[in-house]
Amino acid sequence: MKKVIIAAAVALSGLAGAAQAAEISNTQFLQAARCRGLAASEGLGKLDTAGIDAFLKQETGSRELPVRASANNKISGAQKEGDKADGAKKEKLLAERSTTCSAWLGGASTGAAMNTAN
Repeated sequence: MKKVIIAAAVALSGLAGAAQAAEISNTQFLQAARCRGLAASEGLGKLDTAGIDAFLKQETGSRELPVRASANNKISGAQKEGDKADGAKKEKLLAERSTTCSAWLGGASTGAAMNTAN
């Protein structure tokens, strides 16, 4: 349990640095939500989302209902988009995840995850 708490604290400190410990805008919040969906996509290679989940949960409380609903839509839409993507579209989403999303995803590997279940 201590390891989980420590890992979460480290992940949150990285996210706090990415958000510069200041309140983030709704646009940034929605971008982080999209990144969470891309990180959870099986088609792109699922990443650990514990850090971004904690960050989004913390930030959700200060958001208006339409923004929270939009964030949920961004998460599910991006995850579905990643799950269905192939070829050039998949490469584009992986590039987005490794560039735009790198600040939100912290230390998670942003490339395609290796499938070890052969």
